[in-house]
Amino acid sequence: MATKCRHCGSTSYGHGCAYGPSRLHEHRDDEKHCEWCGSSSYGHGCAYGPDRIHRHGPGSNKCIWCGSTANGSGCPYSPTHRHEK
Repeated sequence: MATKCRHCGSTSYGHGCAYGPSRLHEHRDDEKHCEWCGSSSYGHGCAYGPDRIHRHGPGSNKCIWCGSTANGSGCPYSPTHRHEK
């Protein structure tokens, strides 16, 4: 089953969300894929995310920015350089 944008309910990714603050669709309910583009990748290369960095939905005890199960500082992609779950 496809995930849906948390702002408008669409299954689309990228630009075009009528209700999102940045007009981007956000799929925060999928820990296996980037919330902005749907890719399973971590790190740089997101076509839509701020700063072009993939961010996954929370879950599986993994950092949403890098996929690590570590805690605290050391995330290379998080804006705060801390692992976020």
